Amino acid sequence: MERITYLERPDLRRPYLIIGFEGWPNAAEVSSSAIQYLVEALEAKKFASIPAENFYDLSSSRPVGVIRDGRLIELKYPSNHFYYVRTSFSNDLILFQGIEPHLRWSFFADLILNLAEGFDVPQIFTVGGTYDFVPHTYPPVVSGLFNHEDLREEVLRAGIGLTEYSGPISIHTFIQEAARKRGLRVISLWGHAPQYLQGKNIKVVGAVLKSLVNLTHIEVDLSELERAGDYFDQQVNRIVEQDPKLQEVISKLEEAYRRSGRFPPPSKKEEGSAEDKVVYIQAFLKRQEDEEKRDG
Repeated sequence: MERITYLERPDLRRPYLIIGFEGWPNAAEVSSSAIQYLVEALEAKKFASIPAENFYDLSSSRPVGVIRDGRLIELKYPSNHFYYVRTSFSNDLILFQGIEPHLRWSFFADLILNLAEGFDVPQIFTVGGTYDFVPHTYPPVVSGLFNHEDLREEVLRAGIGLTEYSGPISIHTFIQEAARKRGLRVISLWGHAPQYLQGKNIKVVGAVLKSLVNLTHIEVDLSELERAGDYFDQQVNRIVEQDPKLQEVISKLEEAYRRSGRFPPPSKKEEGSAEDKVVYIQAFLKRQEDEEKRDG
């Protein structure tokens, strides 16, 4: 039977558990980037891992090989790691950085929740990203959902909108329900990225982390993300200025957004237009970087 593998068992003070996954709940790389930023900015230390065996379809999430001079040097499987941070406040932190499993969600969730109970975690937070019909010209939207009614006011006080959704779920929601049955409290934060901008959206990552800070009161410097978000905006605006069709898509989204007061429900025509006009922002930024280096 799979168990969590511990490198050490740190002594932590009622730590918050913050969870992020690559995969389906990682639109615009919001989930993975948010956790990675926290790991690096807070100098978190890895202390445990969930073995990958029997949780993944390896033909979909393939192991990565490192080959040098015809010899296999390293074989990397999908990884799921826990990190810890000791803080100066009453709550330390546990960060989980993983990949949404393809198989055995119940067992996978039990492993995470068993760890949470073992460390006396008072509250769990998950962070995710979703593509939505929102314009990049407005402040990023972050929505939240919770598994205990008394968390509603906590979410609203942090200035986070309440999620409205009906459809297939990610493991975030599955963990919420499994935690509710154990009496564990969970808040999930979702950053809503413009559907027409495919790729890492650092501006939405920053908005999600700002909401997380408002909820947890952890001390983390987000100024680097703010600067990166400003640069991201500049580059997106350069794309838009060169593309009349994209300008039309954004104009329609802005109008729907103003009318809705929440998340704009696009008409079939608007939805089709947005899907037909997709910008792969990372490819554009890489091309710009290569051109600048060549010109320099």
